[in-house]
Amino acid sequence: MFGPVVIISASTMAGLGLLFAGLLGFAHTKLKVEEDPEVTEIEEVLPGLDCGACGYPGCQQMAKAVVRGEAPPDSCVPGGEEVAEQVADILGVEISAEPGKAKLAIVHCGAGTEEKKRTGEYEGVESCRTAELTTGGDLKCEYGCLGYGDCAEACPFDAIEMEDGLPVVDPDACTACGTCVEVCPRDIITIEEVDLAGDFVKVACNSEDDGTVIREKCEVGCISCGLCEKMGPEGVFNVEDNLSRMDYSEVDEDADFDTIIDKCPPNCIVRFHGPEGSSDS
Repeated sequence: MFGPVVIISASTMAGLGLLFAGLLGFAHTKLKVEEDPEVTEIEEVLPGLDCGACGYPGCQQMAKAVVRGEAPPDSCVPGGEEVAEQVADILGVEISAEPGKAKLAIVHCGAGTEEKKRTGEYEGVESCRTAELTTGGDLKCEYGCLGYGDCAEACPFDAIEMEDGLPVVDPDACTACGTCVEVCPRDIITIEEVDLAGDFVKVACNSEDDGTVIREKCEVGCISCGLCEKMGPEGVFNVEDNLSRMDYSEVDEDADFDTIIDKCPPNCIVRFHGPEGSSDS
């Protein structure tokens, strides 16, 4: 038999438990934040990848931004036109059909297996990051693509394949999420916004070595001769720190790159294929 003290204590604890449960239930009901039904609907049609390609940390944040009018209905890059149309239907708005711009991952190295000049033979783990952190790899060029495919392995959308020792980006699969940029130990890949109606051109080099030095290290490296600045479309090319770089905001559908592509001494200014439906496809 339990004594009166035990019975009173147990009864008190049970009473307090019921009281706190009631208070929590009341607080949950009164303080509950009702989710906007449009946000919920949009979340349901999104891929749910939380890739960040839209500029927001996750799908829910993007959905809220779209409902608030802070982001367009076609913000979800992986979802493409199908998801964009569903989001627009939920909001009761239309999507502009005019060609605009798209963000793409662009690889700034053009040295394939044959063009790469080596210091020896690397025998470690076949990983760009591991090679860079241990021996630096076996390339003479400290800026060149090591070619072990960390970017292709990390890409969540299978948008990168390794061909001839270089990553090749599928522009129709690329969402510009930036994962490849983060994993590349040599900063060879950048995310650029390109004009879908324009020509798709890149400087396939990342070296900041002096022109005389780069000739000893790579057959297709930028020698910072400055011809691109003089002969290319006005305002597009800028040679700085021994490397030609492109200002993609200056590239439009009328830009003519034929002359500089033909005249570039090391042939490091090259065309690449744009997304399906663009002028270069």
